[in-house]
This record gives sequence, C-alpha cells and structure tokens, in this order.
Amino acid sequence: MNILFSIAFMTGLAGSFHCVGMCGPIALALPVGKLTNVQAIFARVLYNLGRIITYGTLGYVFGYFGGEIFVAGFQQQLSISIGILMLVFMIPSKSIHFNPFHRISSILKKSVGSLLNTHSLIGFLILGVLNGLLPCGTVYLALAGATATTSPIEGAIFMALFGLGTAPLMFSVSVLPKFLSLNIRQKINKFLPIYSLILASFFIFRGLNLGIPYISPKFEKVPISQQIPVCHEKTKN
Repeated sequence: MNILFSIAFMTGLAGSFHCVGMCGPIALALPVGKLTNVQAIFARVLYNLGRIITYGTLGYVFGYFGGEIFVAGFQQQLSISIGILMLVFMIPSKSIHFNPFHRISSILKKSVGSLLNTHSLIGFLILGVLNGLLPCGTVYLALAGATATTSPIEGAIFMALFGLGTAPLMFSVSVLPKFLSLNIRQKINKFLPIYSLILASFFIFRGLNLGIPYISPKFEKVPISQQIPVCHEKTKN
C-alpha cells in the first residue's frame, strides 16, 4: 500500500481523539431516541458515511490542485510547503485572530443544529456531510496530505481513509458516551502535536530529494514535452 495511504488512516486514528472533543457533542446529540436499535446503528453509520463522503470530495479537489503543481515541476517545493503548513497548523488557534471561514462555519453550525431535530435516516447522512465541512485543524492536516498525493483519485482515497480512521472512535462514543473519559482524551490529545511534528518533518524530508527510500525518494522531473501537449502538423503525402 502507498505509504501516504497508511499515513492517512493513522492520521484519522490519531486525530479522532481531537474529533471527539470537537464533533463529539454532535455525535452524542444524534436524535436516535425514537428509532429502533437497528435503525439507531444504521443512522450512526450514515452519519459517519456522510463525513467520509465530504472528506473524499475535498480530497479529490485538493489532489487535483496538487497534481497541477506536480505537472508544473514543483514536486519538491510542494512537499516542503506542505510540511511548513503543517507546522503552521500546530500554532494554537487562540493566537490566530483572523478566521476567513468564520461566517461559513456559523451557517454550517446552524444547518447542523436544525438537522439535529430530524428523524429521517437520510437526514443523518446529510448531517454527516455538513459536519465534514466544519473547520477543523486535523482535517486541514489531512488535506495537506491529500494535496501531496498529486492526484484527484488518490487525494479522494487519502481523505476517505482519513475519515475511516476517525469513524471507529466517533461511532463508539456515540453508542457509549462514557467509552472514553475526558481525562484520557486530554492525555491522548497531548500526543497530537508530536504526531503533527513527525508528519510535517516527513513531508519536508520528502521534498529534500535525499534519495532515501520511502522517506525522501528522488523526484523525477517531468520532461517539458510531457508537461505541455504538442500539436504536430499532419505529414503531407
């Protein structure tokens, strides 16, 4: 399996502890009280599926963007830039006073709030889709990895695997609210900055073109003839 895909799933698993703190209240508030046990489980699966669909769609877009940069011959710069961006994401959010997504976030939260009153199964899927759009540092971290795949399809797979990594804990918490105590979550959350630092270092080393297998492989430059389509005149008989 591509090492980036392994990183995607591991990022989801590690980030799920952060997700529980950010999105856990939504998972706990899912209106499953009037549903049968089977319907309640199915509703929770749909909710998590909705999040994965959103993540996969975002991964497709960011993978496409990364592919455009790759074809332009900026593979190394892209990888190093992603590593630096990951380091920036580690800056505590309280120190950042400008949030360009604040207005969008407010609209999404209102939509999520209104959907929490639904009892329709399709409503749980839509709720998950909207939940996946809420601003989240861990998702930004994963999107940086999706960009590094330099492929729309691989970017979508990367983000889908990230979503799958977050699903087990999110599902467990929604079924068993006391599955993970606040004290344990806080202790595990302390590990997340270390994981982010390791991940950022990986992308920076990957872009240094050191020739180390898996960690810093040699980037092959794409010939100009393959970057820009060349129209050949038809040979006259």
